Amino acid sequence: MTARAAARRRSPDSPDGDGLPGTVAGNGAAGFFGDGGPAPDGQLAFPADVAVGGGAVFVADHANHRIRRIDGTGTLATIAGDGLRGFAGDGADAVRARLGFPSALVVAPDGALFVADEMNHRIRRIDPSGGIGTVAGDGSRGAGEGDGDGDGGPADRARLDAPCAVAVDAAGRLYVGEAGIPRVRRIDGDGVIRTVVTASGRSGGSGAADAGEAFLPAGLAVDAAGRLYIADPEGRRVLLLGSDGVLRVLAGPPDGGADGTAVDWGAPCAVAVDDEGVLYVADQTGHRVWRLADGAARVVAGQPDPAARETTASGDPADAVVHTELAYPCGLAVDPAGRLLVADNFHHRIAAVPLTTAHSEGTEPERDEKPTPDVEPERERQPEPEPARLLVRQEVGLEIRRGQSELIHVRVSSTDPWAPGRVEHHFTAPTGFVFDGRVTCAYYRADRTVIPGGNPTGTVGDGGRSLVVTDEPRLNTAGHPAAALVYTLGIRALDDAEPGRYTDGRAVIAGRPEVRLRASVLGDDED
Repeated sequence: MTARAAARRRSPDSPDGDGLPGTVAGNGAAGFFGDGGPAPDGQLAFPADVAVGGGAVFVADHANHRIRRIDGTGTLATIAGDGLRGFAGDGADAVRARLGFPSALVVAPDGALFVADEMNHRIRRIDPSGGIGTVAGDGSRGAGEGDGDGDGGPADRARLDAPCAVAVDAAGRLYVGEAGIPRVRRIDGDGVIRTVVTASGRSGGSGAADAGEAFLPAGLAVDAAGRLYIADPEGRRVLLLGSDGVLRVLAGPPDGGADGTAVDWGAPCAVAVDDEGVLYVADQTGHRVWRLADGAARVVAGQPDPAARETTASGDPADAVVHTELAYPCGLAVDPAGRLLVADNFHHRIAAVPLTTAHSEGTEPERDEKPTPDVEPERERQPEPEPARLLVRQEVGLEIRRGQSELIHVRVSSTDPWAPGRVEHHFTAPTGFVFDGRVTCAYYRADRTVIPGGNPTGTVGDGGRSLVVTDEPRLNTAGHPAAALVYTLGIRALDDAEPGRYTDGRAVIAGRPEVRLRASVLGDDED
């Protein structure tokens, strides 16, 4: 049994497919299928981890003994592993190599992909050209008590015991979590391996931090400051190893009796940290993902927190917002588009949770917005350069006859101050439609009044298929208490457009994650 499986506390629920978040890869059925086609139509088998880098998403396809990749077009492909469990292939093409239950992934700054090849007791490296090699572990299990297992020497000659987690810092130093002998080891740029965190009573060498007796480093992540986060399902904790080598409890169970944020979770087994230092934790047996920031924790995906009683801005209960079903989530990654990717193990898929939506519609209390008098622009308080949360959506769907014109409305709302300055918004029309260059906007204030927007300008390109809108939007700022604005764009159905519903348009507001735009072309005989 692998470390990922060992962390489970009870039998899995039968997934019913209802309420699942957006799917990046996997059709929900266990198997191997779909290379060369759309990733959501493919099949995975108990994916154990997910990583992002170089414009692609990588998946540890655990029971298929493969590494899969989803490229920028959404196409699924195998990049490592021939599907047979074993160890072979170093020094050659990774797709012909053999793996043994790959359990964790991380993309290095140089574009290489590190793989925790758990049952081969090795860390493999797949270089950008597709070659594979071993960087740590000689294939034999660690000896444990009284034996350093290679500490202080070359990593490729050391012994590992069921490596189940990997992370890499900005300097390229690799961290490895082992399940068989619970410890975290670091491989420096010179290829030397050292233990940095270990369970009580284990040989860890000089300077290794003591994590206590109940310890399993099932998930690792490193932030921009070089601090190491450790998901520990045995201790039901998330630990933080500072750059000074001091280990402390960042979050743990309410009855844990230790410092840190109290979180009533089951088995925290994976961690991911975004560019702003916000931490996400996969609770494997709680079937949830938690968000930890500023000493507070809340659920952003999966079953809602039963202790939470907050309501959303719409007045709905929190569990109406945490509308995603997960089954033993065991791997996390934050992608550049602002989505949280989740290895949804027993749903055999990689799920995507849009963090901008989760934050703006999440479990935070409703703000008591009150209109304030307008003031001169020069007296306005300067807002934060980066807004915390935005929600972008198309107001309504469109049905347009061929050759006819209509208006498409895109709403941008927030509960936080937002004034990014002069920015560009990029829009792509759905298939069969073109923009005609008309652009207006209006602000919706907290007192339900509507005021005209500024003077957004639009530039049409690609024969009308693309539109760039330049504007200076402001939300929730002093003297401008509008919480939402709506962009209205002129759009036309082509004379020869094929009747049907098209959902491949998109809106990218100020570089934020894209939102789909949809419209239908009506035939000449349709109402």
